[in-house]
Amino acid sequence: MKKVFTISILFLFFAAVFGQDTKSGDMKNFRFGVTGQPSLVSYKPDDTQKFGKGGTTFRFGVLINAEYSFSGNFAIGFGIGLGSGGGKIDFKDTVHYFFNDGKIISLINNAVPDTSGLTGTIDHYLLKTRTYKASYYTIPISLKMRTNAIGYMRYFVEPRFNIGIRKKVQANDDVVNWGSTTVTTNPGVDITKDMATFKMSATISGGGEYYLSGSTAFVFAIGYDYGLSNSVQKTSGNLIRVKDKVDKGALEQKFNQNGLIISLGILF
Repeated sequence: MKKVFTISILFLFFAAVFGQDTKSGDMKNFRFGVTGQPSLVSYKPDDTQKFGKGGTTFRFGVLINAEYSFSGNFAIGFGIGLGSGGGKIDFKDTVHYFFNDGKIISLINNAVPDTSGLTGTIDHYLLKTRTYKASYYTIPISLKMRTNAIGYMRYFVEPRFNIGIRKKVQANDDVVNWGSTTVTTNPGVDITKDMATFKMSATISGGGEYYLSGSTAFVFAIGYDYGLSNSVQKTSGNLIRVKDKVDKGALEQKFNQNGLIISLGILF
């Protein structure tokens, strides 16, 4: 986290320096700002025979962003920030895992739980539903195509490519103790290693810039974010699939994250 804030401060410093270059009038070639991004996201499972889409979750991100205008109507945007993602998945197949001392137990050779050296009670859970809460370092790259000024407003369309670098992932699991029928919650399970290290997506959004003074503008947009990569590890490191009452080894999984994103920020 400290590294992110250090990079952010340096980013703002260089943005302020290079932002002094201006074109004709008050519009700068280089602008920088801060953007908040509330979103409604969900996971789309690849295999609907094994997984069900459990619902939409609310997430939030913050971005220090900048843009360089290479003409009056076109600008390249980029930035760095912290974002969150996730979704809710229903497990239709029999899927189970083992738990000890507040931690999920990893599998050996994608087959059996590694219980060596463990002390205390080992819990055995049948997984019914998992709600993922993931945090990422985010790097967006975009092309903004905007209209000429209409009063104090300029409208734009902005396709964007997003790179997410996994930070930490927790899950709230609805589980059944093995041999029982009562559903309970196992909250705050650290499943970071079971998630993909990188997540990529493409966003298409539209919005406007309301100019307050010179190049300073309030920017708003709404867009749809489409997942381009698997959000989880292709082969789980801790979940075991059962078929015909026989363990089949580590669960194969693929979830793409899609969602609706709102951007609210200011550019200087």
